Amino acid sequence: MKIIIAGGGRVGGALAARLVAEHHHVTVVDRDQNTCNRLFEDIGVVTVCGDANDPQVLESAGISGADIAAGVLARDAENLAFSTLVRSMSRARVMVRMLDSRYRQAYRLAGVSELVEEAEVVVAKMTTAIDFPQVAGSLPLAAGHVILFELEVSAKALVAGRTVAQVRGMPNFPRECVFIGLVDLEGRITLPDGNTTLRAGHTVILVARRAELARAVECLTLEPQRQEDTPLAEMLRKVDFLAPLSAEELTTVVRGAEYLRKEAGEAIFKKGDAGETFYVVVSGQVNLLAEGGRLVEVVKPGGFFGEIALLTGEPRATSAVAGTVCELASVGRDDFRSVVMGNPAIALEMSRILGQRLARMAQQDKGPQKRKGLFGR
Repeated sequence: MKIIIAGGGRVGGALAARLVAEHHHVTVVDRDQNTCNRLFEDIGVVTVCGDANDPQVLESAGISGADIAAGVLARDAENLAFSTLVRSMSRARVMVRMLDSRYRQAYRLAGVSELVEEAEVVVAKMTTAIDFPQVAGSLPLAAGHVILFELEVSAKALVAGRTVAQVRGMPNFPRECVFIGLVDLEGRITLPDGNTTLRAGHTVILVARRAELARAVECLTLEPQRQEDTPLAEMLRKVDFLAPLSAEELTTVVRGAEYLRKEAGEAIFKKGDAGETFYVVVSGQVNLLAEGGRLVEVVKPGGFFGEIALLTGEPRATSAVAGTVCELASVGRDDFRSVVMGNPAIALEMSRILGQRLARMAQQDKGPQKRKGLFGR
């Protein structure tokens, strides 16, 4: 696009640099010859030295063929005159930096299509940064009543590993706060839906009313007082093959866990799948099925399943299906391995426990049974 910028100061220069980098055809008009020289030398932008409110200067800058005219002059009166002159000479779309909101109506009457109120943007961004240091960036919308903001998901946050639907279902989460984007560690952005999982290190982009921003940020950043005292940690502490882990090592495993919600009848994994994850039932129940759909076990809250394939690397020996609506905590191979591989003694002790477990399982009846406790195998 062909863009004329009136004013080569700090804002005009930065705008020109960005537009040139994006391969637009940019011309900067400024009264100061030194400013014009500097911009040409620093960023290679075309410059015209002269008054942007002089018709002859604008004509020499190519205003008649411009697509956009941007006014970033030092005073609103100058930007207003520039806008009026452009409208009389060109069909270019006019946008202006507004310093004083009292000029808003005058700019509208002059045909300015885009008004950027500098004070409003700066004040809104600074107050948001002061009140919410967790927010990585923000942008005011709708005269500052609505805030577009981004926030990185902490590994310690309770929302890490939960889906968008689960977060929106939290009692204190504002109903009018909307997830509009998710940026992963590689910088890829996706449009989230209810099943999208918030993972540690990813950045979520949301829109909320200013009055509800505090509640939204609180829900997204809330951490347990002590990670090792979470219900999941208490459950994992009772798992026999995790007994060799210290409190700190167990905390590392818990931090990497992800929460999943499954509807009744929904498959969790199938017989023969790779064993990349083991699961703890937080609520509801899960049915483990053999070939032909025969019920092998019913896993209730506090119970776990899928650990044998995770530990041995063998394919899944059974299928797992949600018997009721249930919530699961899943621990992946990478998180688990990072703890075990860091301490060979733990690996040896787990191998011993696993050997005992497999020996007991070989002697068990293959008919249906219900686990009464964590060790009922």
